[in-house]
Amino acid sequence: MRVLVIGAAGHVGSAALAACLSKNHIVTALLRNPSKLPPKLLSHPRLHIHQGDATDHASLVSAIRDTDTIIQAAVYGSTSPHGTSDSEKVVRCIIGAIQEVQANPRRSKERPIRLWVMSGQVMMDIPGYGTLKEPMIEGDVFPIHPEHYNNYEFLQEEAGDVDWSLLCPGRLDQGEVRVLLYVIH
Repeated sequence: MRVLVIGAAGHVGSAALAACLSKNHIVTALLRNPSKLPPKLLSHPRLHIHQGDATDHASLVSAIRDTDTIIQAAVYGSTSPHGTSDSEKVVRCIIGAIQEVQANPRRSKERPIRLWVMSGQVMMDIPGYGTLKEPMIEGDVFPIHPEHYNNYEFLQEEAGDVDWSLLCPGRLDQGEVRVLLYVIH
């Protein structure tokens, strides 16, 4: 499988990149600054580097053109003040680029591109949470990363022709990415 990881140098994106390479996928990493990747990865035989920005349409179209699946991890866990990250802009740019690539008649015989948008546990309705016996998820009490809600609404309303899902990893603590995942869509 040909996988594009957007935000491959970040905490979640680098874990996704390593996981894809470990499964023998051919991976393209879209990065503004390729030097942020560890040197041993830069020479990996199945890794291709595409230097560009996730908000630049031409850069995205070029990176997406030869891919089967996209993992959107850019600005997933941004430390920006709540609600001020570029997450919404990035997701909208990616959807526009996917729609352009898929509209190309040469691509019509291929499977649709699959988009996995990283989102947070604040999006999930987990059975048992919010009851008197179980604590509430942080986002139920304080609106953590409200842009995730806006992205979800946008995907539902405007990305009808794109095969997408939200991918919600469990907690990310001290560099450890746990395998507990929830998928919405």
